[in-house]
Amino acid sequence: MNRFLLPVSVLMLVALASSSVADNHLSYWYRNYNNEASRDLLTLVLEKTEDFYGPITVSKSPQITQGRAVAELGDGHKSLVSLINVVVDEEREKSMIPVKIPTDGGLIGLRVCIIRKDERERFQDIRSHLDIREKGITFGQGLHWPDAQILQENDFPVVTSARYEGLFDMLREKRFNCFLRGANEAIEDLKSYGNDELMIEPDLLFAYPSASFFFVSQGDSELAARLELGLRRAILDGSYEAYFRHHYQPAIDELKLDQRRIIRLNNPLLSDQTLLNAAEKLRLGDGKLPIY
Repeated sequence: MNRFLLPVSVLMLVALASSSVADNHLSYWYRNYNNEASRDLLTLVLEKTEDFYGPITVSKSPQITQGRAVAELGDGHKSLVSLINVVVDEEREKSMIPVKIPTDGGLIGLRVCIIRKDERERFQDIRSHLDIREKGITFGQGLHWPDAQILQENDFPVVTSARYEGLFDMLREKRFNCFLRGANEAIEDLKSYGNDELMIEPDLLFAYPSASFFFVSQGDSELAARLELGLRRAILDGSYEAYFRHHYQPAIDELKLDQRRIIRLNNPLLSDQTLLNAAEKLRLGDGKLPIY
């Protein structure tokens, strides 16, 4: 974690020279806002910086797609959304300001399948990319998600939808076989949108370098500095680790990530520098799972 800890004074100087968020108010993308872990992290970060920046209110954005939210921030239009917490790729780093500290410790790059229960046998004995292709497994992903392109770059067939919620209906309707979700997402997803037909596949772990970042508009460098400062302070005082364990350790344990067969994927959407800055190996059980 030490590579994250730059002098706080540098961040303050950047902030003083930057623009501020209008009316001390943030519109957080609705799916991030609805996610307890994401909302709690933002609250923690803002509380850690209130002494320097002052109070700020947070509301939920309208229900726009991830692609629309990214485009709004990339174009500098902040009437609908002013902050998003999503998976990083090179294009997003160019169009918005990324806060280059992973909000999920890289856990988003460890992914499991949500499947139909009647297809469990289809996933048994899979040990390689070739096995996946021979069994004719198709993946479901969001249209605007970098993960869809990552799967395609690894020569896996992908079915997409602009609406995240609709992907569960598509899985039940047998439009695809595996809805690949981050280990920090799958259990809550199943509780919110699953039913007796769906389950989390118990044996496979798809792993590739990835991380979620806070992103803001290019005109909100002060907000980016505030978020970075808050994350660094939380890392320094141990509150980030406490946050991570509270929200994510139960899922790591329940999914038994360290006991799964690993299918490694390449991620061509990240620059080498982003990988150096963002990739954190997770400690699972008594050892480390080498995902990068």
